[in-house]
Amino acid sequence: MIIEEKDFRLIPSTNTASDYWDLELLVSIKPKGTDAAARTDFKNVGYGLSLCSAIKRICNYRIQHRHKEENISLVQYLKEYTSLLAELKEALLDKTNSPQLLD
Repeated sequence: MIIEEKDFRLIPSTNTASDYWDLELLVSIKPKGTDAAARTDFKNVGYGLSLCSAIKRICNYRIQHRHKEENISLVQYLKEYTSLLAELKEALLDKTNSPQLLD
């Protein structure tokens, strides 16, 4: 089973019964030395992550992707991070009713 959203994929790490996941994030790839258009593809950024750890990395990725080259304050980062984390956790809890999943 693969869990896929618009900007990430979670793939079971070693086998389908594992509690650990490999995380792939959607990145833009521009070929070096050419004028070819950039393409997007999933890139593996973490192996053997717990679900909670993968969710935290997804939150960080979304903030970085949203702000790209601009500077933001630590307070703004933390507000966005906690907001995204709450959204993802809430979505999981609505589907599973299992708070221990995120420990």
